[in-house]
Formats: sequence, structure tokens, C-alpha cells
Amino acid sequence: MAGQEPPKKPPEGDGPPTPDMGMGMTALSYLIAGMLVWGGIGWLVDHWVGTTGIFAGIGAVVGTGAGIYLIVRRLGA
Repeated sequence: MAGQEPPKKPPEGDGPPTPDMGMGMTALSYLIAGMLVWGGIGWLVDHWVGTTGIFAGIGAVVGTGAGIYLIVRRLGA
């Protein structure tokens, strides 16, 4: 019949990943790692000084700022 075509062959794989494919995951990992590392350092300082969470909160904020700095510096946002 006219207008009927055989089904097209599916592509053989997706091809190589693009270089910027993992930028979102990299940015997210910088933020999470910064908060965890600097928050953990703040938590240790809290135990050493004898306070309850003040330095852990400050450390998490500093870690977030450091993560944003790394994102802008390395990924060119």
C-alpha cells in the first residue's frame, strides 16, 4: 500500500556522552561535600569547646559558600 514504510531501525546506542553532561552532578557534589566537611569540622570544634551546634551551623554555611565558590571557579557559571 502507498504510504506504508517499514519500521525504522533503532539507533545503536546513545553515542559518546557530551563533555558537560556531568556538570550538574559535579555542582551538587561540591555543595554537599562542602557542607558535610566544614559542618563536620564545626561539629568537632563544638565538642572541643563544649557548645551545642553553633560551630556546626557556621561550618555548614562556610562549606556552602566554599562549594558555590568552587562551582563558579571550576565550572565557569
